[in-house]
Amino acid sequence: MKTMKRTLLFIFLLALLFPGLVYAHGCHLILEAPGVLRAEYDGGGFSPRMVVTLYDAEGKELASGSVDDQGKYHFDASLDLASAVVEDGMGHRAVYEKGVEEKHIPKLPVVIAVFFVVGIIMKIYDNKSKRKREA
Repeated sequence: MKTMKRTLLFIFLLALLFPGLVYAHGCHLILEAPGVLRAEYDGGGFSPRMVVTLYDAEGKELASGSVDDQGKYHFDASLDLASAVVEDGMGHRAVYEKGVEEKHIPKLPVVIAVFFVVGIIMKIYDNKSKRKREA
């Protein structure tokens, strides 16, 4: 149990010292200007493997293509764009929907909360183990 506590503490401190590691898993697709979508991971950056697919209101594919060297996908602004999806081939996926504002949840407080809950669970387990040994 002592080793698990040390490991959890190490991971927690690592997440606090290097918050960039925590932000590496989200993906966003943002309409930057008419005819320009920008794809990026949490904390910035993008993958040249990212592919953007545009859809109309009925779900029909309008266009598809890779992002450029700045993480942007340029398309004909006259298209009747209702939504767009970006995928990087590694499981990251983001959706843009016309008229829907994207909400961002701060990642660091969520990570801290997760570690706190895991710590509580470990403490409860440790207390149960101590009671069994004493009995």
